[in-house]
Amino acid sequence: MEIQDLIYQLSSRDKNVKHEAWLETEKIINSGNLQLLLNLLCFTDHGTRYRAWNLLPKFLDRIKANEVRERLPCLLEMLKDEDINVRRLTWYNVLPQIFQFLDKEELKRIRKYCEEVASDDWKELLDETCREIEL
Repeated sequence: MEIQDLIYQLSSRDKNVKHEAWLETEKIINSGNLQLLLNLLCFTDHGTRYRAWNLLPKFLDRIKANEVRERLPCLLEMLKDEDINVRRLTWYNVLPQIFQFLDKEELKRIRKYCEEVASDDWKELLDETCREIEL
């Protein structure tokens, strides 16, 4: 399948289509197409964007720090996302793995978005992440 077709499918409203497209995309990235990964860090669909950021730490030894920093505004968007699941997963899974790239003062300014979703089953998991920002 062509990359353009995968990109189109990653925007699908059909979760099965999107999931299958991600599995294929992940294979392509794992085979060495890191430019595709970098492009997906700012993808319009936040579920796909989350998956790309979550995959990023695996390749940090092969990606330049400035290439990550250029895309940080896209990550910051997800830390404030209206989709609670995307926001929770980003704070809990992605942020700790790429903390070294982020401006600590910026994180302190948006900490309330972490605290807002640190409830129910996520309270214990996210409380630690929210607290670490203050350190």
